[in-house]
Amino acid sequence: MGRRPAASRLERLEELKGLLRSRDHVTVAALADELGVSLRTLHRDLDVLRGQGVPIESDRGRGGGLRLHRAWSLGRLHLSAEEAIDVLISIAVAERMNSPLLLQRLGAIRRKIVAAFSEGYQTRIRELRKRILVGRPASAKVLASFVPPPRAFPGLADAFFHQKCVRITYADQRGATTEREIEPQFLYLSVPVWYLLAWDRLRQDIRTFRVDRIRDVAPLAATFRLAAPEPFLAQAERDVQRL
Repeated sequence: MGRRPAASRLERLEELKGLLRSRDHVTVAALADELGVSLRTLHRDLDVLRGQGVPIESDRGRGGGLRLHRAWSLGRLHLSAEEAIDVLISIAVAERMNSPLLLQRLGAIRRKIVAAFSEGYQTRIRELRKRILVGRPASAKVLASFVPPPRAFPGLADAFFHQKCVRITYADQRGATTEREIEPQFLYLSVPVWYLLAWDRLRQDIRTFRVDRIRDVAPLAATFRLAAPEPFLAQAERDVQRL
């Protein structure tokens, strides 16, 4: 174990919290080595953090894997992973709207939330702004048929963020419903109407879906890679004035 000059216990506890926060999974031995302490000392430090309310989870078996519970602490505010994703998507939307009243603080808020996620998620978070597109306001024809969604679909936001495929039940302009297996690639705002720009896996083509016409969402095991936005945006510009 590569020991280093001893830090104060308070500093070490803060560093330990930072290491746990930045990684999805880490062994006890690896933490002890990185902090330059014995396994016994590390276990004592972990007990102190648990006593302070830090949600540390342990994996049973050889190696003693550790991770923080899927909750993120922002001072006295605690967000679940799903809540944090909702906040990040909302911030990305606000940033894309270029509001002079909001932009000064939004970046700082986003950076604080991003810092609470592991490195593997941070790249995905940085991509969020690129995946939210803002176009022209909705046409009178679209507004005439627009009804705010009666309920939210948390699974859709989760799938969008984690790049997971979903099966949706979708109602067309006549009210006829179909099931689609899609890759939710981009969100498009034509104020006040939201559209989901997706790759339809069954039809092997780009499709535009009005979010207020989605009737149900079911997650699938498959994931997808992000596509170039240009063909999706071109399709959306053709669709949003009539859908």
